[in-house]
Amino acid sequence: MKNTYYIGIDGGGTKTNFILFDNDKNSITSVLMPTIHPAQTSFKEAVSILTAAKEELLINIKDCNYNLKVGAGLGGYGINTDYRKKLEDEFSMVFDDFKLYSDAYTAMVGALGGDDGILIIAGTGSIGFAKIGNNTYRCGGFGYRYGDEGSAYSIGREIISSALKEADGRNKKSKISDLVPEYFNMNSVNDVATGDFTREHIAGLAAEASKYIYSSESIKNIFERAAREITLHIRALSTKFKKNKRIKLSYIGGVFKSDYIIELIKEMNPDIDIVAPLFPPEKGSILQV
Repeated sequence: MKNTYYIGIDGGGTKTNFILFDNDKNSITSVLMPTIHPAQTSFKEAVSILTAAKEELLINIKDCNYNLKVGAGLGGYGINTDYRKKLEDEFSMVFDDFKLYSDAYTAMVGALGGDDGILIIAGTGSIGFAKIGNNTYRCGGFGYRYGDEGSAYSIGREIISSALKEADGRNKKSKISDLVPEYFNMNSVNDVATGDFTREHIAGLAAEASKYIYSSESIKNIFERAAREITLHIRALSTKFKKNKRIKLSYIGGVFKSDYIIELIKEMNPDIDIVAPLFPPEKGSILQV
């Protein structure tokens, strides 16, 4: 009987990671390549990237005769039908047996090990997903202007807002007054107010502020509000499950590097079983192929 090998792919807006798995879905090796997002690469470039990654991975297979299956979670493989068609055409030029999913879906399947449950993503942005059988549900994820509550960006933005209130006397001075100008390398909080920073830079303030959660009540309160926003996502998605059923929840993103956030979410959601991600998105993409 021929062995089956798998290539699991996680493709985002800046890079694409490929992992080769053996017949038992244990990882063998990986290769990191540029993005193949439809908005950022031409058809020819994407096919070239896929071909190069395939060739680099397959030299690690010693069998002469084998099956190859491919699963990919891709940014851009969502509701845009033109993007979906472009990605499907690109993959068909390189692979015979493949399945494509959104990157969020494979992240959820990997984190939950293929089981039903909830995945909360809280990095620069935030979004929640639930999987029940073949059905998936979404909560949040409406972008930084009007949504992304509980994300690192929303935490960073609130910290800046608090610093400005402290600067003009609306709030009492706290660690935030020193932290914000130091983080942005500015002379004063007022200089920060007129600065032009990327979302990622503002989101990074959350990680810096997390060092002072237990020594600054103001920072602690901001992180508590973020945990409550994440809990709203969890409770909304929980309504999709049968009543009195224990729900499995996993998480991805920099916000969850804070032990305080995880502790609060456990306290706020005592009926939820919270588990660390079981597998990376690359493995999530092959669990159902």
